[in-house]
Amino acid sequence: MDLLTEDIAEHVKHQGRQASATVSGRRRSGFLVGNKFVFSDQAELLWMQAGPGEFRELRIWRK
Repeated sequence: MDLLTEDIAEHVKHQGRQASATVSGRRRSGFLVGNKFVFSDQAELLWMQAGPGEFRELRIWRK
């Protein structure tokens, strides 16, 4: 899991697909960008990226 810079947040919100996935045993809401799952803490201060194999049970939300 990698920590991302804050300026990536707007890009992820516009380009990613809303999804939820299990990361490190916890269910997280975030965005699927390519083959990476990007999510934030509740205050949206820290953005993290989980690569392939680091997340499971992915569900993409319908609009």
